[in-house]
Amino acid sequence: MKRIISAENPLVKTLRVLGSDPGAVKRLGQVWLEGVHLVQAALDSGHHADTLVTTDDGLLLPEVAALVERVGSTNAVILHRALFSWISTLENGPQVGMLIAKPKGVKPRPGSAVVLDRIQDAGNVGTILRTAAAAECGAVYLLRGTAGAWTPKVLRAGMGAHFYVPIFEDAPWEQVAAIVPRPIYATAAMADMGLYDLQLKKPVTWVFGNEGQGISEHLMAKASAAVRIPQASTVESLNVASAAAICLFEGVRQRQANGK
Repeated sequence: MKRIISAENPLVKTLRVLGSDPGAVKRLGQVWLEGVHLVQAALDSGHHADTLVTTDDGLLLPEVAALVERVGSTNAVILHRALFSWISTLENGPQVGMLIAKPKGVKPRPGSAVVLDRIQDAGNVGTILRTAAAAECGAVYLLRGTAGAWTPKVLRAGMGAHFYVPIFEDAPWEQVAAIVPRPIYATAAMADMGLYDLQLKKPVTWVFGNEGQGISEHLMAKASAAVRIPQASTVESLNVASAAAICLFEGVRQRQANGK
């Protein structure tokens, strides 16, 4: 395995940029996966390592040593632990990560679709991706203005979900609307139609909006219906990731009750 001790090394510079600049994934076409769980999820789903990165301390851990053996020593490098700390986006955990090409060429699968309209909090986006994967959704579409799916904070919140649900970024709404399942439901606190009045045994499309502004008027006008989640009148609104979980798993509940 190759050893790297210089911050001027091109690989180190690339990893530093990918960890600190949200726009770097698009520019470079590469993704930095940090932590044992994300690396395992990527490998389990068939992705190949451009480079596996660890430290001497990392190699002492059985789970990291197993990852090195899995990708092969020729695809692994050892960084000085100070360098790894410099590029790392994690405060704790084993010092290991993997550089991969940004996934492309994915296709929607059967199932409900999720559309995210300008959701800016990385934790919310990652959590919704994780929920969508757990609910066996067919695709998630991140419209322009939404936090990048493959940035470190979203990846951490997604906990590997990125590799189990098709993700599409920056697609124009008109293109998305032409291919997603009908009906299209847009969540809104003041809507007349309640979530538990819907028939969700077949695939539908859910639209979830910006944390402060909600769904844009343009998208709301294109929806089949606006839907509210029943809640106490003393609470102004639900967190968007919580709202997504409630809506998606009401669909799961109905399908299971229907024997599907």
